[in-house]
Amino acid sequence: MAANHHDTTNAIYDVYNPTYWDPASLSHELNRIYDICNGCRLCFNICPSFPALFNSIDQHTDLKRARAVQSGLVSEKIEKETYDDSRPEGEHAVEASIEATFSGTVYDLTDEEKWKVVDLCYQCKLCDPVCPYTPAKGHDFQLDFPKLMTRAQAIRTRKRGVRPNDKFLSNTDFSGKMGTMMAPLTNFANNTKLIRSAMHKIIGIHKDRMLPDFQSETLEKWYKKHKATVKTSASSGEKVVIFATCFTNNNDPSVGKAAIRILEHNEVEVQYPVQQCCGAPYLSPGDFEGFKKQSLPNILELSRWVEKGYKIVVTGPPTCSLTIKTEYLHYFSKNEPDVYRKIQMVAAATMDISEYLVSLHKQGKLKTDFKHEIGTVNYHLSCHLKAQNMGYKSRDLLRVVPNTKVNLIDKCSGMDGGWGMKAEFFDDSMAVAAKLVNSLKSKECNTTCSDCTLAGLQVYQASKQEIKPVHPVVTLYNAYGFDEKEG
Repeated sequence: MAANHHDTTNAIYDVYNPTYWDPASLSHELNRIYDICNGCRLCFNICPSFPALFNSIDQHTDLKRARAVQSGLVSEKIEKETYDDSRPEGEHAVEASIEATFSGTVYDLTDEEKWKVVDLCYQCKLCDPVCPYTPAKGHDFQLDFPKLMTRAQAIRTRKRGVRPNDKFLSNTDFSGKMGTMMAPLTNFANNTKLIRSAMHKIIGIHKDRMLPDFQSETLEKWYKKHKATVKTSASSGEKVVIFATCFTNNNDPSVGKAAIRILEHNEVEVQYPVQQCCGAPYLSPGDFEGFKKQSLPNILELSRWVEKGYKIVVTGPPTCSLTIKTEYLHYFSKNEPDVYRKIQMVAAATMDISEYLVSLHKQGKLKTDFKHEIGTVNYHLSCHLKAQNMGYKSRDLLRVVPNTKVNLIDKCSGMDGGWGMKAEFFDDSMAVAAKLVNSLKSKECNTTCSDCTLAGLQVYQASKQEIKPVHPVVTLYNAYGFDEKEG
């Protein structure tokens, strides 16, 4: 029995369609998509989900054949014979038909095996550009694997509730506030074996996972003391608001400081609006209500600035710019026209920091008074930048500095925030990271860059602290020769 690949009745990605939440509909769609993927296997090496699916089906094939051997239906060894015209017509077809009955199918998979595929998906979205069957490519199959995995998570979460560790990992504003308030103590605790063992057992963060340090002076605190060098009505006509992201604000404010200093050097007016986490961590467990509650204040605040003519520049992990550009549109209802209009406005005005600086360069507005060369850079392309289909903006930005060579390293880090933190996925996460580290080590460089600071931390750990990537804007900041203490 095979799934009807063209039956897209259950290919529902609209969270406001009641059928989206129907477990029976989900089951049919999982079978259909798993069957398509099993027959294609283009994504065999992209993430842990696909090997888990293919290996499970192949194991069922082996099991079926072993049973057939035991019952005497076939010989233990499959004979490799050349086609012989002298044999009775159809005999080859009969043999092939017998062997085909031993092939595993999606219908042989247990519920545990099906859900393992869901749990191993960490929403890197790298399968989407590879897959030939997606809605974006206009294919009849309408296959959207990442959205299907999120749907499965959402249905399960609605049934059992949000797990405590997912609640903790999603609420980055709370953990950030607590962490920065007592940064030295928090950082000490995060590096203490006894406390990490307790965290492993209680909230499910793996005891060996390297955690980012919290900073006593957040980017928000720094900005309040910062003396802007560009006032309103800048001569360039450029004005932006910074969406720092919770990670840049609480853990790596150096990225935000570098971005602001570069923007002001290039006559761009910079404002820092009220903001909180973009909400992306709530999507991993399918907590859509939590996501909307977290996102709405950002939408309302950012839209207010966009209406005044400001662009939104994101200075943190690309997951955050992707969320603002695409996910807000997907998870809010068009039946709320005022909010939805604001989301569209905000999405259209949002740019990643490198994306924005490259646009300035194309307009002839980016100063090139660099004091230092940066040499050869190994640049790790983040999955969620790739998912935005905007090209290689950070690579292009680094090349603005004279005599720069950029090696593009297009591999996933396997981190994805909360997923890589969890105890049950730590080994899978590190296995993915090992491939990236091998690629980085294969090319000599002066600097390693990544737009995703969490991916950078993953590389640092996976390389046994040999490789420590920095954000491209920090590298550009150094090329300009700015004194970090000024401003």
